[in-house]
Amino acid sequence: MKQLFLQPFFLCLLAVFTASCQSKKELALTPASEQQVYALRIEDATEVDLLRQQIKLDIIRAQRDTVFFHAGDEQLKRLEGMGYGRAEPRNAEDVYELFGKIQGKYNQQEIIRNGVSVVNREKDHVIVYGPISRLKALKGRGYKLLVPGDFRPREIRTTVNTQPDVQRVYNLGVDIFTVEKDSSGKGGYIIRGSAYDRQIDSIRKMNFPVTIVRPHI
Repeated sequence: MKQLFLQPFFLCLLAVFTASCQSKKELALTPASEQQVYALRIEDATEVDLLRQQIKLDIIRAQRDTVFFHAGDEQLKRLEGMGYGRAEPRNAEDVYELFGKIQGKYNQQEIIRNGVSVVNREKDHVIVYGPISRLKALKGRGYKLLVPGDFRPREIRTTVNTQPDVQRVYNLGVDIFTVEKDSSGKGGYIIRGSAYDRQIDSIRKMNFPVTIVRPHI
């Protein structure tokens, strides 16, 4: 009977030890692939799925009006034949983005000036996100970047004025659970959802109040 209780106990210790080791492991600042990266201008986000399905592009990510991808010569020719023009080669380290963890003291404005965003601020560390080239620049300024491990958004409540404001909050990447009209007589809409600190900062810059319901989901 003792073995039945000891085995789960040691499994728990192993899980804690593994998580602790990962949180102290230095982040590898290398792209996920060594293939050439290309960039292409698009007019609509729906084109991304079209390019993926019809030309089988290995798409890395899409940002505003540009899609970044890997492709062979035949695929590049097909893109030109479809009227997209010539795809531009890009530095993979400027395209691939990673999450990282910085423990101890940090200067948020310095991180942002180096082209890296602050995702979450915790008591003893901060989670950051940015292109590999920008993370390398940050490392060059003395910051040690670690594997982030598990990090979670916060449950929030915010009140906005109009339905278009609800869309603006959604466009920030906020995971919206519910939207209901404010019954307090002030008007507007109450949004409940989950968000990271960088999204919360953006909501507050819109002059909407944000309440942290739970620090982590």
